[in-house]
Amino acid sequence: MSIFGKGRDEEIDDEEEILEERPSPKKIRDLAPENRRKRKEPVKPWGRTERIVVLIFLLLTILIPAGLGLSARNWKLPGLPKLSLPKLSFENEPIVIEGDDSDRRKTSQAKDYFLGATQELSGVYALYVIRLDDGSSYGVNHTQVMQAASLIKLPIMAMVYKKAEDGIIELDSKAPDSSSTYRQLLEAMGQRSDNSAQIKVVSALGEDKIQKYIDDLGMEDTSFKENLTTPKDIGLFFERLFKGLVIGEAGREEMLGFLTNTIYEDWIIKGIGKVRVAHKYGREVHVVNDAGIVYSNRPFVLVILSDGVVEGEADRVIPQIAAKIFEIETSR
Repeated sequence: MSIFGKGRDEEIDDEEEILEERPSPKKIRDLAPENRRKRKEPVKPWGRTERIVVLIFLLLTILIPAGLGLSARNWKLPGLPKLSLPKLSFENEPIVIEGDDSDRRKTSQAKDYFLGATQELSGVYALYVIRLDDGSSYGVNHTQVMQAASLIKLPIMAMVYKKAEDGIIELDSKAPDSSSTYRQLLEAMGQRSDNSAQIKVVSALGEDKIQKYIDDLGMEDTSFKENLTTPKDIGLFFERLFKGLVIGEAGREEMLGFLTNTIYEDWIIKGIGKVRVAHKYGREVHVVNDAGIVYSNRPFVLVILSDGVVEGEADRVIPQIAAKIFEIETSR
């Protein structure tokens, strides 16, 4: 080996080592179309179209359940108008007769008070009043379909009396699968709103026949199976019952008697006081209803229904509404 540098053989060996240490040259990607299947294509980022499709899908998954929820029940935030899905209808709005000038003044006063008393409350409140001497009437949300709760017992009770009048059943005979008579079951349904009594009566009558009877009464928007009604349907039922157009006098007086002496006196009765009221109370979660005939010097039907409400608020405001409507309707 020369003292001045490496020998030729050593230089060759060094070059081979360097070549071995160098990384292999990068493979050139085969872009030939016929070899597409052999290539592994890189994942492409979402484009504008894909993002729009995903956004629409997410919006639908939120809006559809929300829409179904709104359509399934009434809903309103305090101080805001009621939210609901629009309904297409080809029928004219019902005509509300308001009587003479004095009655129109009372109507306006009652509506204004009702709207003011319920505007800041959660949920939907409805009012319907029928003056029984001349049939004039007014309401707020009175055609709104709402939960009937135990008010659905009203046509069921009337149907039993009608069948007794027609000789199909005997009121003092025991109902099928029950140790109680029909009369006892009716008393329990009227005075205590007994659900077990209702179940036994429904079993004896049949659900489909009950719905047909409801339809025959003219309660067009009342569904037994879905437990739905309107303030107007309930008001018309009480009006027809009062006038003897539903059942005969004996059955009517007994039924109204059961509806007078009830255990639920903290709503309409509490507001009105000592005047006789034959009424039906109903309650479910977020639902407080009370409706009946007020036997004042000028008798009238009073219906107050609610849906989607805070029950404590309803318990407080319903007696106040009843008191004010009574004051207005009995004033000169």
